[in-house]
Amino acid sequence: MLRFSPADRAKRLILGFALALPLALAACADPAVEQARLEAEDHKNCVELGFEPNTEAYGNCRLKMKEIRAKENANHAPNIGFGVGIGVSKGF
Repeated sequence: MLRFSPADRAKRLILGFALALPLALAACADPAVEQARLEAEDHKNCVELGFEPNTEAYGNCRLKMKEIRAKENANHAPNIGFGVGIGVSKGF
């Protein structure tokens, strides 16, 4: 059995807390706050590009921003799955 000195135990405990703290904080992130931040960022970007709020062009800009973000998220987290797919088609 390994025996650690009190100083080593203290270092391990501090290291454990230092590693666990960011994970605990990330788990507490509020999705509504993140969504509001993204919407404010999209609004700012579209206004800086010259689009007037409450116009069709502004709405298109906001949709394009969401589309770009969705593509970026898809590239960072590819949908990879394993399994067997069995398809049944009719007339092909």
